[in-house]
Amino acid sequence: MLDHILGKPSANVRRVQALGTVLVTLLVTRRKRAPWGLGWLERRSSLWKTLLGWWTLLYLLRHMDDVLGLHAPEPLREYYSRSFYRATWVFTALDAGFWTAMSVRPKWLRDTLSLVFSAYYLVCTNRAVEKVRKVRALVTIEHLRVSWNKGVENPVLRFVRKLHQPQLGVVRNVMLGESESTERARCMVMFDGSEAEFRACRMVVLDVPGGGFVSMAPESHTEYLAAWAQRTKAIVVSVDYAKAPEYPFPYAIDQCFAVYRELELTNGQCIGLEGAERVRFVLAGDSAGANIAAGVQFRILESEGLRGPAGIVFVYGCFNVDVRAWMTRSETRVLLGTEARDHLHHASPLAVAKPTRHAGSLDARVRVVSGGQPSAYVPLTMTSSFTYFNDQVLTPEMMRAMVIMYVGPNARPDFRTDYYLSPVVAPDHLLARFPPTYFLCGEKDPMVDDTVLFASRIRNAKQPNKDTNADSNNAQADVSERSDRYCAYRGSALYRRRHSQPRVRTSSSTRFYIGSTDVSEDEDQRASNVPRALRMTQFDEPQAQNSDAVIKVKLVAGMSHGFLQMYSLLPEARRVAAMCGEWLDELLQGAHSISPYSRCASAVRIPPSTDKLAINVMDRYGVEIVSAANMVRRRGHGLADPLS
Repeated sequence: MLDHILGKPSANVRRVQALGTVLVTLLVTRRKRAPWGLGWLERRSSLWKTLLGWWTLLYLLRHMDDVLGLHAPEPLREYYSRSFYRATWVFTALDAGFWTAMSVRPKWLRDTLSLVFSAYYLVCTNRAVEKVRKVRALVTIEHLRVSWNKGVENPVLRFVRKLHQPQLGVVRNVMLGESESTERARCMVMFDGSEAEFRACRMVVLDVPGGGFVSMAPESHTEYLAAWAQRTKAIVVSVDYAKAPEYPFPYAIDQCFAVYRELELTNGQCIGLEGAERVRFVLAGDSAGANIAAGVQFRILESEGLRGPAGIVFVYGCFNVDVRAWMTRSETRVLLGTEARDHLHHASPLAVAKPTRHAGSLDARVRVVSGGQPSAYVPLTMTSSFTYFNDQVLTPEMMRAMVIMYVGPNARPDFRTDYYLSPVVAPDHLLARFPPTYFLCGEKDPMVDDTVLFASRIRNAKQPNKDTNADSNNAQADVSERSDRYCAYRGSALYRRRHSQPRVRTSSSTRFYIGSTDVSEDEDQRASNVPRALRMTQFDEPQAQNSDAVIKVKLVAGMSHGFLQMYSLLPEARRVAAMCGEWLDELLQGAHSISPYSRCASAVRIPPSTDKLAINVMDRYGVEIVSAANMVRRRGHGLADPLS
């Protein structure tokens, strides 16, 4: 428990905790009188000492491996930031407690026992982790809904969340979006102002909340939605779309599209707006909601005479439901950057933390064929969903279960072509018509590859004069001559080529790229500067007049999935929500451009002054944004780094 409070798993901390417990027990048992709470055993002075000594002995035996230094490796030691690790500790205990009490009736007793069991699991953290692991292995729809709706259904948690939620002038529910194939959806309307200001407002953010396609109404997202409404002074409309498995794919997309169409065709009159001036809309979505929002955008592009949104903001989106272990060669080429990913640079090929000082690595043992090495090397690379299989928020089992329930009984879809299920495979002619699109994701999110690949697809679709023969040329360059002589992998031409990728690409590159920089791996270092090379490759001059070709990508350091849901516990979540509010305001005002705070962006126009611009590691909201080189160092020489 102590290492969870400190925010980083450590065998040394657990050793101190175990020895400290033994020392306290020895000091207590030397007393003649029983400690407070054990006075009823005072008549039998030896009994309370026996019980306390026996409990201490069991505790010491359970932590004997930590005391003797025989502990197992710590896969999460360099995984999360300290604050995010503490937040996952609390959420894991809550999940274990609520799942333990989920079958209790009546509701008031279940709500009470859920908090009691959660308090127990906060102390017994190993029991909580084991409980959650077993449940997720055979997770059901009931388990998912109990876990993700607990902040709304439990009165105590609902009260705690309300304490951190900004108070708004207008909060109401309306029914929107009836069509031939779908029913009307309940929409939560939020606005920071009076009724008169509400009716005169000309800016609307249409939010599609996440929840794994199966759970979470807008009420589960009210903290950051209220912060957005307060920051943008716009109307936030959050859709409570029908959930799977009762309403499988593509019902949610059709329903949210019907809501957007009614808002656009009525110019906001359906929610009470007045005036003839056109309303400006921006789409937003997080997690599964980002997938649905992308589907809504496709429907808008394929509809005739329907004006599209002014921009889109995707937050840790799920853009590829094809949960697989290995990246294709073309995907790996897109993501290659400053340093090659090397799964062999660790003692374990599954490691994500930096190697320890005395640990060996696999590449020191490997022997490869010498001579005739390929000139265009593409390493074997795991997808982020399997790189981060130890994630405490989103596991491969949960992702597979959500996809199965979302697809439902429909015919087996083709994940390689159905872009309404997997937006990352959408055709270029649709992606080229996307409005300015902003992406936000956690560095350690199992879906971070989805964010990077989808952003690269949109950017490349908007890039003129793309080199269509790049992949075929690279494929031909992979051919190598055969040799019968073997040599050590380290020091070979293959090793040197794998670890000498180009550090900066030219502006004519058609690849998605976030450049390299010598940023310190120390998360506490705030004074480092990031040069211009950190930004993605810029568009060519003929594209500079296209205001729709703005793409921004930010990856938040030390974070995984769902950090906006930790608004009440995680200070960084509030700062990220403020940053998203700034993005939404940029899009609503039509002021989207690269700025000193757009650490990772692809922009249509770069002011001349940016050549000398020094960009801080921390943006103005105090959110640490990850560079490719910084991610590489923290993971240890670029292991499975989605941006390296």
